[in-house]
Amino acid sequence: MNSKAILITTTVAAISIGSASAALAQSSPQALSDQAQYEFAADNNWIATNLQKKVVAAAPTIPNRFNLATGYQRTGRLETAKGYYQTLAVEGEGVGMEQGWRSRNFDVAMTSADRLLYIDWLQNGASRRSGAVAAGEAATNVSATIGGNGDAEVTDEQARALDRQARASR
Repeated sequence: MNSKAILITTTVAAISIGSASAALAQSSPQALSDQAQYEFAADNNWIATNLQKKVVAAAPTIPNRFNLATGYQRTGRLETAKGYYQTLAVEGEGVGMEQGWRSRNFDVAMTSADRLLYIDWLQNGASRRSGAVAAGEAATNVSATIGGNGDAEVTDEQARALDRQARASR
C-alpha cells in the first residue's frame, strides 16, 4: 500500500512539473512571438499587437520591435508606429529579417524608412494633391479604421472586440 502512495505522489509531482513547464513555455518570448505572428496572419491585428508588446517587454530585439511597429501601423496607431520606425531606421541598419512563406528578406532600417515615408504620405501626402487616388494606393487595413482609438493602448478584451468588429466590417 505504501508503494501505491509513492506512485501516486510521484505521478502528481510529475504532472505538476509538466504543467509548470508548459506554462513557462507558453509565456516565453518565442512562444508569444509565434502566437502574435499567428494572430497577425489571421488579421487579428489588435490582439496580435498586444501579444507583440509582451514579446518586446521580454525581448526588445530589433525584429521584435519591428513587428510591434507593424502592429501599431496595422491598427492605425501611426504616431506610435512612427516612433518605433524612427528608432529602427537607425538601429536596424544591416539587420535582415525574413517575411512570409517565400522568405522575402529585407533590411529593417530601409523598410522602416520606407514605412515612415508611407505614414507621412497617409498623414499629409494624400491631401497634398487633388484628383482620384488609385485603389491600390488608398488601400487601408480594416483594422486601422475600426475602433477610433488614435494612439491609445487597449486591453486584450478590447483588442478582441476590435478584431471582431474589423472582421464583421469586411
